[in-house]
Amino acid sequence: MADSDIREWRAPVRRHLVRRWSAAAIAAAVPLVAYAAPAAAHVQSDGTPVTKGGYGVVHLIVPGESATANTVGLTVTIPAGVDLKSARTQPIPGWTASIERDQAAGRVTKIVWNANTPSDGFGTTQYREFSFSAGPWPKAVDSVALPSDQRYSDGSVVSWNETAVDKSSEPEHPAPVVPVTATAAGHSDDGGHAVSAANTSPDRHDDAALHDGGESSPSGWWQALSVVALLLAVAAGAAATLALRRDREPRS
Repeated sequence: MADSDIREWRAPVRRHLVRRWSAAAIAAAVPLVAYAAPAAAHVQSDGTPVTKGGYGVVHLIVPGESATANTVGLTVTIPAGVDLKSARTQPIPGWTASIERDQAAGRVTKIVWNANTPSDGFGTTQYREFSFSAGPWPKAVDSVALPSDQRYSDGSVVSWNETAVDKSSEPEHPAPVVPVTATAAGHSDDGGHAVSAANTSPDRHDDAALHDGGESSPSGWWQALSVVALLLAVAAGAAATLALRRDREPRS
């Protein structure tokens, strides 16, 4: 059989195999992307730890979720047993923050942020980082869940206040979880608010913060699914392009 005849015979077979492989790759990628996208769309900690018995900075990543209204408020409730004596918020342009306290118990109970006007809020294609420095954090726990209420300009409120029953599951509205460690670099245990430059750097306010959760975040592993889906889609496209180029080579 001549080389040209062999190429003629192989071309349709190769195209058929590429189509099947590409279809399988895309079919696998679509559900991964579909699952990964909503997994990240909730209020979550960026995974930065705070110090047991000391002070630390909490970074909460809040994406907009409503297609028809702006996020205009966030309320973080400090759970019972977490006796923060002080808290300070990082300024956000266009927003006002306040600290609520139980004066009798001498502890912080809530941290509230409100947009000054509805237009100062943010929509579904945006996010904000809400940060506060506080302490002392409890010594007898490894993490603290911070129930949070996200308020929208249409008056609706979404409560992120559920906790996972185990590491393999995730509730529909998970509360952000902050890891608490024995030591955290740059954090002071003496009642002060010394924090590392990594915690206060303006560079934290970029898109990477959305994908920074790690194991401490309830959905910290979702980015791995996104990477797998992307690699599958790219590989399918590359294989299809290579097959088409080979089919178009001049036959001798």
